[in-house]
Amino acid sequence: MTGQHSSNVKEHFEEIYEKTKRSVTLFLISRCKSFDDVNDVLQEVYMEYFRILQKKGIAYVRDEEPFLISLCKKKLSSYYSFWDRIANRTSIDISAESELNEQSVYEEESSVEDDFYREEMLHDVKEILKRQPDCVQKIFYLYYSMELSVTEISGLLHMKPQTVKNRLFRTRKLIRDSLR
Repeated sequence: MTGQHSSNVKEHFEEIYEKTKRSVTLFLISRCKSFDDVNDVLQEVYMEYFRILQKKGIAYVRDEEPFLISLCKKKLSSYYSFWDRIANRTSIDISAESELNEQSVYEEESSVEDDFYREEMLHDVKEILKRQPDCVQKIFYLYYSMELSVTEISGLLHMKPQTVKNRLFRTRKLIRDSLR
């Protein structure tokens, strides 16, 4: 592969990634068994897409989003069959590594205490959310991180809008009560 070809593939991939990441993420959130699995599968999908672009060229994929959704379906199938096989052999604590990655260091001395309290609160909120069912974690993520409306979330997760509102309300109340 020439350097120019490699550069074009990389630029094309980055453009498609930015254009499709939101819709692919939403698809995975609605289909993953566990919210914790979304980023793992998302990474596998885009890695596979990049390999295909390198091997077959940019022109191989005519319509990227449907192609990526079909890759999602394949990756979900193989991902869950893999984890089902592993679960039968040993128990795995996937969250241990993510907790190590969440640690950070602050450089500004004047706001170290504020940052510490913010980090502690964020950590506490994450712990509270981890104890909630996957559907609650998904709703919370979609509402606060992806900034979807209650109606959009209800359509994506196949729930009534009132159910989404109730779960958001109860979860916010639980978090407030727990942090008092």
